[in-house]
Amino acid sequence: MDNAATTRPYGEVMETFMNVNEAYYFNTASIHQSGRKAAQLLEASRKQIAELLGVPDYHCIFTSGATESNNLAIQSVLRRKQPYGGTVLVSELEHPSVLNVLEAMKEDDFRVNYIKTFADGTVDTDHLKEMLNDDVIFITVMAVNNITGSIQPIAEITEILKQYPKVHFHTDATQAIGKINMDYAGVDSLSLSSHKFHGMKGTGALIAKEPRTLSPIIHGGGHENNLRSGTVNLPGAVAMARALRMATEQQDVSIERVSDYNHKVRSALGNLRSVHIQPSGVPHILNVSFRGAKGEVVVNALGNRGIMVSTTSACASKLKKLNETLLAMGNARAIIEGSIRISFSSLTQEEEVDEMITALLAVHKEIGEVLK
Repeated sequence: MDNAATTRPYGEVMETFMNVNEAYYFNTASIHQSGRKAAQLLEASRKQIAELLGVPDYHCIFTSGATESNNLAIQSVLRRKQPYGGTVLVSELEHPSVLNVLEAMKEDDFRVNYIKTFADGTVDTDHLKEMLNDDVIFITVMAVNNITGSIQPIAEITEILKQYPKVHFHTDATQAIGKINMDYAGVDSLSLSSHKFHGMKGTGALIAKEPRTLSPIIHGGGHENNLRSGTVNLPGAVAMARALRMATEQQDVSIERVSDYNHKVRSALGNLRSVHIQPSGVPHILNVSFRGAKGEVVVNALGNRGIMVSTTSACASKLKKLNETLLAMGNARAIIEGSIRISFSSLTQEEEVDEMITALLAVHKEIGEVLK
């Protein structure tokens, strides 16, 4: 029940990964015949990914995952656009791979301003409009929040920014792709990670409308159109294309089934004393708080019963600070400290959900004395 952290690869995807490793282990940059065949397979995967995302005219740059993709988009675009302005607008809801790199970019004299958040976990587009001016060169708002699952108004922001052609609009789509339908046409760049939709770890991509707005942050042999040097992970890229195709084909059925799971958990916990459930967003993420307890205590108690959940996100769960997303939504300290994240996948079974609900009820009873 921690699928927002990572998902189990589809069996067919692992088979593809192994087959490409065996039959096409050649370097895609090699000019011999086998290298050219490997390069053709890479380009076919690149094209398929862009088409599946609904942006066939965009360029797909393969990376090691969304963290690298976010870094590539932010660092390279800001440095190229610095002569034209120095202000960045960012939501308060972003993943550490966005927030931390922007904090680092402040050392290069960039100004980072935060867009307000509504109590339901969505960004305030009216506040965004108020903040826009001629000095703004970059805006980043994630498509789906990784803590609560709130869905952000990406298409609306794209429409707003038509009046500001200088602004590069980036979205971290890691938790959206393969989970919900979303229109990415018009964004300037988006990030994704294969392992979030049943692909292999260590493979991701940055999808960019205009690659010439980017510049490398990893230098070397000039791979990926001189934007990401290093021998390309061909098996991972081909496997990612297959994982995305499978996730997309199964998406509607998966949404319906996972929505039922989400509703079932909300119904089971909704009337329990000192339990707070965050507003709904995507069906595969559910944030629940046990007021008065610590999230780590609940996670460990569930772990003892064979149920794996997270506190905030796996990328930040070991940091001893209040979660930025839940703070931005106006949650009280006790709700933030007592929060856990439950996350389903297309492979989650109903009997597993029932087992988790039983464990949650038992944990609630077990720690009842500390609940507020």
